[in-house]
Amino acid sequence: MDDRQIRKVDLTGSSTLRIPIDPEDLSPAPEAVARYFGGPDYQLRPKTHQQICAGIHQAAGMVKPVVSYRAIPIEKIESVCAIVLSDGAYADILPDPMDDDTRYIAVYVGTLGSALETTCRDLAKRGRLYQSLLLDAVGTAMLDAMASICDGLVDIHSRQLGLFTGCRLGPGLNGIALESQALIFDLLGGESAGVHLNEAFIMRPAKSISAFVIYSDSEQEKNPGSKCLQCEMKHCQFRSTHHQ
Repeated sequence: MDDRQIRKVDLTGSSTLRIPIDPEDLSPAPEAVARYFGGPDYQLRPKTHQQICAGIHQAAGMVKPVVSYRAIPIEKIESVCAIVLSDGAYADILPDPMDDDTRYIAVYVGTLGSALETTCRDLAKRGRLYQSLLLDAVGTAMLDAMASICDGLVDIHSRQLGLFTGCRLGPGLNGIALESQALIFDLLGGESAGVHLNEAFIMRPAKSISAFVIYSDSEQEKNPGSKCLQCEMKHCQFRSTHHQ
């Protein structure tokens, strides 16, 4: 989904939007899949390249990607990190002090659906671990592509409002409590793209993403675009070799 397609989505209003995504728009490069499949130093040989391409094609026929998105005006900032939204909701989830330029908080949940992970689980039960792990790696790489689409969505919407976006704030990362997942789902008003939270605030289906994004009057300093540069796990086996 490129900028032209995103611009066709009616982003006016503050109600929750359900935005389907063409699976082909999430097709990752084989090299991106290989990084999750075998780590950053994995040697992508011709046979493996062919198998990964087949896995990408297979996954594209199983996933049903969709994003639920909402941007809510901020009514007031009561104290450090505490905000009251226009619908009366209260949020106390951000690690840094808020400023008077903050205007909206956007939330989204995106998912690939459950079919891919169900297939991976069934393959593993039948002893086909290689194929299960390969398809799981394809799904993880697809989530990266979905995150990029969501970044484009919030960036375009904020510009339509004459505002700027900050960095993506994911529950469980960068000082954001995992329990804040519940707030995202509450703000989406029950339209969460078919995703649910378990008792530990983990999303099901697992191949899903969620985030908060702040819209502000002033341009904000963002973290580098690569999630590997944002992540504090310097020795992660999946860390890109370009960001050591």
